[in-house]
Amino acid sequence: MGAGGPASELIMFIVAVLVAGSVAGGLAYVTNDIAGGITDRGAMLADSLRTDFAIINDPQNIPVSGTGPYTYTFYIKNIGKMKIPFTSDAVQVFIDGTLIPPANLTFTDVDGNPITSLNPYEVGQIQVTLGTALSAETHRIVVVLENGKKRSLIFEI
Repeated sequence: MGAGGPASELIMFIVAVLVAGSVAGGLAYVTNDIAGGITDRGAMLADSLRTDFAIINDPQNIPVSGTGPYTYTFYIKNIGKMKIPFTSDAVQVFIDGTLIPPANLTFTDVDGNPITSLNPYEVGQIQVTLGTALSAETHRIVVVLENGKKRSLIFEI
């Protein structure tokens, strides 16, 4: 009868150590997962802060060519620190809230040569081709990059 007390206490101690080890392991896993998520989110935020652009057109004088279809030219300047993709797959354009189909967009440098990206401080052109002319009033263009960064310009025709 004397050996039963210490044996049960030893078993209870071993069980307590196992439970404490399991809890500590679970907390370590959760803490590591949270730290990884914070690292990933920080990297995405840093990329977002280094990516920036501006629509640099004169809002009173938007270049237009053609008599149907009509091609409107908008100038985009990369004012960030990172190269930005400059293709119809990576950039969406809205005029007055309507998404312009990728087939109606042409991405070029200022000399008219096709390009796929804009380096920092470089200027590119987005040529928007529409079947009908925009009415002689105020319009709004919104340009959205693949990372969600967007800029808008209110312009007149």
